[in-house]
Amino acid sequence: MILLDILPMIENQQRIYDVLKQNKKNNRMSHAYLFYGDEGVGKKEMAYALACLFYCEHKGCLSCETCKTILDGQHLNVSYIGVLDSKKLISKEQITDLQEEFSKTSLVEGPRIYIVDGIDTASASAQNSLLKFIEEPINHTPTIGIFIATDLANVVSTIVSRCSLIHFPSIEIKRLCKSLEALGTDSLDSSLASLITNNIEEAKGLLDTKGYFDAKEMFLQFLEIKNKKQAVLFFIENASKFTLDTVRLFFKWIMALYEDVFKIEDKEDLILTALYDKIVIYAKTDYPVLKKHFKLILDLYSKLNYNVSAKNIMHELITKLF
Repeated sequence: MILLDILPMIENQQRIYDVLKQNKKNNRMSHAYLFYGDEGVGKKEMAYALACLFYCEHKGCLSCETCKTILDGQHLNVSYIGVLDSKKLISKEQITDLQEEFSKTSLVEGPRIYIVDGIDTASASAQNSLLKFIEEPINHTPTIGIFIATDLANVVSTIVSRCSLIHFPSIEIKRLCKSLEALGTDSLDSSLASLITNNIEEAKGLLDTKGYFDAKEMFLQFLEIKNKKQAVLFFIENASKFTLDTVRLFFKWIMALYEDVFKIEDKEDLILTALYDKIVIYAKTDYPVLKKHFKLILDLYSKLNYNVSAKNIMHELITKLF
C-alpha cells in the first residue's frame, strides 16, 4: 500500500500536526490516540504523519527517507489494518493477526506503531480484545496505538477512555457556518444548525422549527447547571420536551461542546465559538473527569438508536453527570 502524498496539508490538518509536534517536543506524547471525524478530513494521513514524529530525526519533516518509508507504508515498525474490500467491518481475526505480529521481536529498534483504520466498524468483542494490547506492550517494547473512527459513538467507551482524543472537524461545517452568518444568522445558530446538516436550505429551515427551539433552549439551560438540585429542576422543567428528535439535537451539540473543550488550545478550530466562555469553564475540569463524562454522553447517544425512551436517556444523563 502506497500512501497518497499528504502535502500540502489543508489548514485544519496543519494545525493538528503542529500541536502533535509541540507535544513531541515537550515529551507529552500518548501511548494511544483516537482520531475521529467525517470521511475525507485527513485522519488516515495524519496517523502516518504522527508515526513519522516517533522516528524522524528532523522533527517530523515528512520528506526525509525515514518519513518517506513510513508514508509509503514500508516501515517495519509501523503496521496498518483497515476494513478489507470484501468486508464492511474490521474483524476480530485482523486484530488477532496484528497482536500475533507484535508478539514477534522486531528487527528495527524503536517503538512499534499500529494504525487501526475503522475501529468504529469493529464489533465490541473485537474492540475489547485490544484493551490489554493498549495497556501492556508485548516484549516490553514501547507500543503506540492510533485508532481512526468516523462515528465516535460506535467506539467502546473503554477504548475512548484510554486514548488521547483528536477531533478532525468537517470543512463543510466551517463553510456552512460562514454562509449562514453571511445571510444574517447569528454565530450560535449558525454553528448549531451546521452540526445537524450540511445543506444550507435545510439549515435555514431547521432554525424555524419548534423542535430546534426546544432543543436549543434545553442545551443552553443545561450549560448553566452547577449542582444536583439544578439538574433535577432542569429535568422537571423540560420533561415535556424530551422527544427523540429534540434529544438527538441536544446530544449532538453536547458532544460538539466537549470536542471543543478537548481542543481549546486551538481557538481557530472551535465550532461553538459563540460559547467560548462556557468552553473555558468546562476546560477547567480535570481531564480524566472530562473523558469520563464524554464517555457517558457517547454511550447515551448511542442508545437513542435502540428505541430507548428519550426521557429515560435524559434522566440517566443528569443522574450520572451531576
